[in-house]
Amino acid sequence: MPRVRLRDLKVRDFMSRDVVTGTVDEPISELLGRMRSRNVHEIPILDRKKLAGVVSMAAIARHKSLQPTEKATRLLQKAPEVSPDLELTAAAELFLSSGHRTLPVAEKGKLVGVLSRTDIVRALSECQDIEGIKVADVMTPQPQCVSEKDTVAQARTVMSGLGERAVPVVNDERQLVGVVGLKDLTDVFARPKEKEGRRDRAGERDPVKVLVGSIMRSPVTVPSDALLPNALKAMVEHRISTIIVEEKKEPIGIVTGADLVELAARTREREGLFVQISGLEEQPDVYDQMYDIIQKAMRRINSLVTPRLLSVHVVQYKGDGDRSKWSLRARFSTEHEMYHLKHFDWDLFKALDGLLDQLEALIKKEKEKRLSERKRHHS
Repeated sequence: MPRVRLRDLKVRDFMSRDVVTGTVDEPISELLGRMRSRNVHEIPILDRKKLAGVVSMAAIARHKSLQPTEKATRLLQKAPEVSPDLELTAAAELFLSSGHRTLPVAEKGKLVGVLSRTDIVRALSECQDIEGIKVADVMTPQPQCVSEKDTVAQARTVMSGLGERAVPVVNDERQLVGVVGLKDLTDVFARPKEKEGRRDRAGERDPVKVLVGSIMRSPVTVPSDALLPNALKAMVEHRISTIIVEEKKEPIGIVTGADLVELAARTREREGLFVQISGLEEQPDVYDQMYDIIQKAMRRINSLVTPRLLSVHVVQYKGDGDRSKWSLRARFSTEHEMYHLKHFDWDLFKALDGLLDQLEALIKKEKEKRLSERKRHHS
């Protein structure tokens, strides 16, 4: 069977018609059990057979005082509905802009399926768009890890700051020993606390005391020179959202579902730059100024490269008094290259300015390097 182009595919080609759903009055514990048994991170919630929204594992993990008996309405989030005839690359953009891992698919007002980020990964694995691409070309380098001696509560803080759903676990020598995912953490946080003086087989269930090493799983790894189709095949076979890039027993990178959704979005025909900003959902008033800063920087960068996609994740760390430190992680894609950047400042807008200045300097440096290599080649 000939391999196809991603831009020729529609949502209906890869959506799941076997939809796992819940209802607005169901307890969180039942929804979580269903999500775990069906290996899904988000579940559509119905109210009298009509779509009311979705509940996600991420939302469950974020709530520290959540009781398993609480109803789905407590964590209900609106999710954009898509048509079965929507282009798959357009759906990839919608995943990025909405932050959801699952999109309900509706036809004539009726829920007919769901599209997940995993479906995008499956589609990519069957497309010619990724032929010849190496894992090193799309991975996030120098991944932040957690120690096997860290607590589950500490691991959740790291995941929240990164916007990731799984992180590598290392020992004292920074050797890779496992991986811990959102589902592993949610199981601990959503489990009813043991009565005083009682313990289960895994020991104390308090997230502040449970160690990552007791809940981590064996990692699925690839070398950095592996071809991306092989990595995607492993992700699909093992039903995982993150694969770790390993070298000399150390994690040197990760490839996540989010990375691959971004790759899919890059293939869409569009004019201009697609921008995604995450981590500021509770502070929407800052977006306009951030977009202005990005637009000004892109006017300069446009003369150097053709921008395709900019993804910025923001984390706010509380300092002394009213001060906050802003940490920014970004990924910038052009037609041929991908750049990873980090920057921080005590002022959000200065942090963004610094990040974009860093990006411009990096692009100029690489362009000068290529020009020098061409001159040497022709001399």
